Amino acid sequence: MDRFATYIPRWLRWGLLIVLGGLVLGFSVTFFVSVNDPDFRNWSSAAVSVVQIALTAFAYVLVVFFTESAQSPRVLQRKARHIQTVLMPEVFSRITDDDGAPVGVSVGGQSGVVGYDYTLRSTNAALRMWVGLNVHRVIVIVFCAQPDGVDGTVFLENLKNIFHDTTKGAQAIGYDEPHFQNAEKNGRRFVSVWQTWDIRKGGTGEDFLTHYTSQLFFAQDVALMAQSFLRTGQRHRIVMTTPFAPRPL
Repeated sequence: MDRFATYIPRWLRWGLLIVLGGLVLGFSVTFFVSVNDPDFRNWSSAAVSVVQIALTAFAYVLVVFFTESAQSPRVLQRKARHIQTVLMPEVFSRITDDDGAPVGVSVGGQSGVVGYDYTLRSTNAALRMWVGLNVHRVIVIVFCAQPDGVDGTVFLENLKNIFHDTTKGAQAIGYDEPHFQNAEKNGRRFVSVWQTWDIRKGGTGEDFLTHYTSQLFFAQDVALMAQSFLRTGQRHRIVMTTPFAPRPL
């Protein structure tokens, strides 16, 4: 049903209802006049045809009028929110750390325009991740705390090598080249790891938010990436939880 729904603005729906209602009423009157008045008898067939067509269109517009289309901006926003606050935490909860311990998942409130802050924590490791979903564009951001006494450029290059397999695996799915950036906030230095993905390039189509198979693939793939970050960071003793939530810089 979602595939065939058409988004029509409310003002246009009202206009169509009024026009079609006027056609039905006007040609219904014409038909009854033509039945009783020989001078208008030639109009009867045409009037019936117009009334039938107008009634069919009127019925369709009524359905559209009282049905919130799956393509309306409000519905798409609600679907994106469901993916981020229900589906993704559910899939994240299946992640285990490098020792096989399960993680607990906590979801912060909406962070920024299109993202949510997720914290995955086991008895041995922790990861804080920002995931943004802008209709069909995905943004995943992780902050890695820079150890004291370590040069920022050296630490950044080390992270590229440490997470090489993780980022290359994401690129194999369709993510763009990862972006590593040195940053500082409130006296704390860290490296922001930023990855983006245009889901349409993966063949899921432009109807991602109404296509449940694509949504499950997306959530599970982000979970696999998160698990790889968590386990790799655990092995290399990378601190991947900062006092502030990851976000676009």
